[in-house]
Amino acid sequence: MRGTRPLRGQMAQVVKVRNAMSTEVFEISEDATVQAAARRMSETRVNSLIVRPEAKEDPFGIITSTDIVDAIADGRDPATTAVGDVAAAPLVVVTPGVPLAYAARLMKRANCRHLAVFNGREIVGILSASDVVKAVGQAGSAVTARGKRADEVSLATMH
Repeated sequence: MRGTRPLRGQMAQVVKVRNAMSTEVFEISEDATVQAAARRMSETRVNSLIVRPEAKEDPFGIITSTDIVDAIADGRDPATTAVGDVAAAPLVVVTPGVPLAYAARLMKRANCRHLAVFNGREIVGILSASDVVKAVGQAGSAVTARGKRADEVSLATMH
């Protein structure tokens, strides 16, 4: 019920990004081919790879399985198309302590299915829409509880 508080001695648990994210982060060069990205995703059983820029002033990016499908549908040759040509940049970023509900709203607002999780300037995980769904299945309404750290959710450009 809206506006109710836990009874004395009870603690409302809010699921955080750190509880749902994947801590295995796989990377690929922006100069690699889309075919190489697809192979790496297949071998590591993930649906996204972080794209590290060659130049420090360029933002980090991400390539997802959807980006690969779109590239093929658009008639691009995966054997010759560079990852940097189809990857999304800059990354949409959250921190590990952000409530999962905020991260879900950020995904919706940014129209993306993967968020990079940074602790300071270090990437510590990836949160996918599938991770959110799994957390809902396990924690239910604790996922939608409102936290107070909305200031940590951002559409940041990481360099």
